[in-house]
Amino acid sequence: MAAQLQPYNIIETCHISPPKATVPSTTLPLTFFDAPWLSLPLADSLFFFSYQNSTDSFLKDFVPNLKHSLSITLQHFFPYAGKLIIPPRPDPPYLHYNDGEDSLVFTVAESTETDFDQLKSDSPKDISVLHGVLPKLPPPHVSPEGIQMRPIMAMQVTIFPGAGICIGNSATHVVADGVTFSHFMKYWMSLTKSSGKDPATVLLPSLPIHCCRNIIKDPGEVAAGHLERFWSQNSAKHISHVTPENMVRATFTLSRKQIDNLKSLVTEQSENQSPVSTFVVTLAFIWVSLIKTLVQDSETKANEEDKDEVFHLMINVDCRNRLKYTQPIPQTYFGNCMAPGIVSVKKHDLLGEKCVLAASDAITARIKDMLSSDLLKTAPNWGQGVRKWVMSHYPTSIAGAPKLGLYDMDFGLGKPCKMEIVHIETGGSIAFSESRDGSNGVEIGIALEKKKMDVFDSILQQGIKKFAT
Repeated sequence: MAAQLQPYNIIETCHISPPKATVPSTTLPLTFFDAPWLSLPLADSLFFFSYQNSTDSFLKDFVPNLKHSLSITLQHFFPYAGKLIIPPRPDPPYLHYNDGEDSLVFTVAESTETDFDQLKSDSPKDISVLHGVLPKLPPPHVSPEGIQMRPIMAMQVTIFPGAGICIGNSATHVVADGVTFSHFMKYWMSLTKSSGKDPATVLLPSLPIHCCRNIIKDPGEVAAGHLERFWSQNSAKHISHVTPENMVRATFTLSRKQIDNLKSLVTEQSENQSPVSTFVVTLAFIWVSLIKTLVQDSETKANEEDKDEVFHLMINVDCRNRLKYTQPIPQTYFGNCMAPGIVSVKKHDLLGEKCVLAASDAITARIKDMLSSDLLKTAPNWGQGVRKWVMSHYPTSIAGAPKLGLYDMDFGLGKPCKMEIVHIETGGSIAFSESRDGSNGVEIGIALEKKKMDVFDSILQQGIKKFAT
């Protein structure tokens, strides 16, 4: 499937920062939750909105308000306008915002030749077709002393006249996780939508909290190993991964009825008839379908000797309000605060008759174990589990989550008609969000080589038929 890349007209590139003198120059240390992301690729996301007006109307009526509200939002989420500072070793990297100097790059673009409907479609499309609406994060600046200063975030808004708008974001994950990013987007959205209203009547999300980073103590030199790996890989460029040729991305939706039927099937197969959550059973079903796809394409398909091979799935548990510090880390904490958990299932169970049950039982058990344990005491062992995951066949992870409400982003244009977590194309991730129609279904994004995507689609549909009524 060859990508038909169409040119985009760059209308404006500017710099957006918090209003001058509203945020003092601030330095924030990285925590042991941030350090693992130093060596990983950028986080990229796209939000598509229907918009029937012209480019002139867009530039006059929408863009000024979008830029102004972004500036006010950055007053509270200022690290996104700052830089990741990387001194020569052994000094650790840190975040810094310099009032009056730092900003994020904001690009306004137009496309009159790209098919907006095709761009936001669920059907398989070459991964490169979305790259034109992603912003380009500026390259790092390196001082004579060898200190790197890496921009944190860039934004791009693209108009498709008479069809729609796309708001794209690219950021280094080291500054914050998906919980913080969705908080940022919803604050910006609320301000944009409330333009012209009495500020006293506008209901905005709670403000982020930055001051508790010093509370997050490393329980066992967890960050040290991540720093060593980062220093050994470090260059003057942002980390990026080369994606395979002929790679496509597609979106699949499980309806509320399909999920309820799947939950009933898994509960009936369970010996103790235990109910299973929507997130767990959906993730189990998609993971099983993905592994079946990859194994079917593998030379090991008929190898009986590997029946005890173990496949691994990485999940994340939000540690906000769950860490045993003297003060809890609040839900509005700005930063990364996720603990990795590795779910392990033997091949013959994951491909067996009760495969979804085996996967859902393993996921449920891992989540319960993490929630009932002292996460700080287990933190020094997280790296060992992640290394096991990395070295395994078909390591799979998750990007996003239905509870983040990524479709709850109304900038005054209505909710998004499509959302994409673009960075899943760097390999091994499944994108999860709530269904866009508000029916409590689940939307899943997958990136695979074209032939494998066809197989995945077939396996998924066959699986759905087994619990359809």
